[in-house]
Amino acid sequence: MTIRRQWLWVLTITAVLAICINSWISSSLINKYFLSYNTANYNNHISQIEQLAASALKDGGITNQQLSVQLESHLDDPIVSIKLYNAAGMLVAEAANMPGNGYGMGNGMGNGMHWNSEEVDTYRIMDGGTVLGVLNVTRYSSLRNSQVAVQFQAALLQNSALSFAIVLAVLIIIGIFVSRRLSRDLTNTASQALSIDMDGDTSFKPSRVREIRVIQSSLDTLRDRLKIKQISRKMTVDELVHQTRTPLTILQTHLEGLEDGITTMSEDEIKVFRSQIDNITSIISNMSILIDADRPVQELHPEEIDLHVLLSQVISGLKVQFDKKKIELQMPNTQKVILKTDPYKLSQCIYNLITNAYKFMASGGIVELSYETADAKVLIHVKDTGVGIAEEDLPHLFDAYFRGHNTSGRKGDGLGLYIVKENLEQMGGSIGVRSKPGEGSEFTITLPL
Repeated sequence: MTIRRQWLWVLTITAVLAICINSWISSSLINKYFLSYNTANYNNHISQIEQLAASALKDGGITNQQLSVQLESHLDDPIVSIKLYNAAGMLVAEAANMPGNGYGMGNGMGNGMHWNSEEVDTYRIMDGGTVLGVLNVTRYSSLRNSQVAVQFQAALLQNSALSFAIVLAVLIIIGIFVSRRLSRDLTNTASQALSIDMDGDTSFKPSRVREIRVIQSSLDTLRDRLKIKQISRKMTVDELVHQTRTPLTILQTHLEGLEDGITTMSEDEIKVFRSQIDNITSIISNMSILIDADRPVQELHPEEIDLHVLLSQVISGLKVQFDKKKIELQMPNTQKVILKTDPYKLSQCIYNLITNAYKFMASGGIVELSYETADAKVLIHVKDTGVGIAEEDLPHLFDAYFRGHNTSGRKGDGLGLYIVKENLEQMGGSIGVRSKPGEGSEFTITLPL
C-alpha cells in the first residue's frame, strides 16, 4: 500500500473523530457564550475608538497616518472598516481590512464571511455640545455568523483541550504504527538532502516505497542541476571580470600616456575616456545577472551605427597601448558603412580580438583591421603577424576557459574568444579563423547589415 493510501485512512479516521467531538463542544460554547461575548467586545472597541477619535479631533496631537495606524488596531471581528470625518465632512483617517484577509477562526469561517452583508454604524464625536466629527464603523450585519475574535479563540481552545487530547492520543497510536515502516527511509532521504546541501556523498539505497523513491530521484536531479548552475554562475562572474578588464586597461594606458607626455588631453582623448567609462557603466548595470545565472549576460540594444566611426574609436582607444609596444595598428578602410547592431557588444568583440593579437605579438608587428560588404552582410577582418595558432587548438579556440599551446607564461582566463562567439551569435552573426604557427592569424566577423 502506498503512503498516500495509508495516510488517507489515518487522516480520514482522525478527521471524523476530530469533527464529531470538536463540533459538539464548539457548537455548545458558541451558542452559549459567543453572541454575548462578541457584542460586548464590539461595544468595547467602539468606546475606545470614540475616545481615540475625540482626542485626535480635539487636540490634533497625532498625524492622520498615525491615527490610521491606531484605528487599524481596532479592526477586530466583526469590524470591517473605520472612517473618521471632521466636522466639515472631510475624511481624516480610515482603516480597513484587505479583501481576502482572514482572521479569527481561520480560512473556513473567514471565507464564509465574505458573503455576509455589511452595515454601517454612525457615531457623532461630541465635545460638550459641539460636534467634532462623525465616525462610520462598517461591520458584518450578522454577529452570530461572523469570524471568531482572538480572545474567543483562546477560550474555545481551552475548553476544547479535552477533545483535542482524545484525538491526539488516537492519532499518536495510529501514527506510531504506520510511521515505523516509513521512518527509516524518510531519515535516509533527509540525510541525502543534507548531504546535497553540504556538497557531500549522495549515494543512498533506494527506498521500497514508491513515493520516497520519487523524492530521492528528485533530490539526485536537484543535485545535478545545482552543480550545473554553480558552473554557470562561475562562468558568469568570470565573464564580467574579463569584460571589465579591457576598458580599465585602456583607461590605465591612456592615463600613463598623459603622465609620460606621450599624449595630450585633446577632444579625441576625452572621447576615449568617455567611451571606456560608458563600457564600464554598461557592465555594472548588468551585474544583476549574478542573481540569476540562467539569464543572458546582457540584452541586445541594437541601433544604427557607422562601422567606420566605431572601429576608429576602438583604434583610438588602443593606440597608446600599441605605440608603447611598437606594434602598428592600422585600418585602411575609409568608406562609410551603416548597419544596425548592438554597438557595445560589437566593440567588445573587436577589443577582444585586437588585444588577443597584442598579447601574442612581439615589437614591430602589425595588426590590420579592415571591413567589406557582400550579400547584405558586413565582414570585419582582424589580421595580425603574430605567433599564430596551432592546428590542434583551432577546434577548441572558442570554448570557455580554453588556453592554447602558445599561451604558456601569458596571463589570461581563456574567456575572450568565448565571449566574442557568444556576443556574435546573440547578434545573429558568426566568427571564423585562419591561422598558421609563425605566420599570424586572421579572424573574420560576419554580421547582417
